[in-house]
Amino acid sequence: MQSFFENRPTRLDTSLPSVRHIQELIRTRTVVSLSLVGGQEVEGVIKWQDVHYLALRQNANQPLMMVNREAITVLRALL
Repeated sequence: MQSFFENRPTRLDTSLPSVRHIQELIRTRTVVSLSLVGGQEVEGVIKWQDVHYLALRQNANQPLMMVNREAITVLRALL
């Protein structure tokens, strides 16, 4: 039986438009709203991304929140 993790890519594919868009949000330090599976919404600035997670800074007094990319249903830039 094949493992769930064996199907995942090992590198972030920077040719994908969604990855490039998130990189632009990181560069410009844009505040975003993430809607998650289950209906929870969180806001903050994305600090970095990798194949599996986004690191979200909600405010300066809190540690980074690790958000699994598969748990994100909607990502919106807040202007």
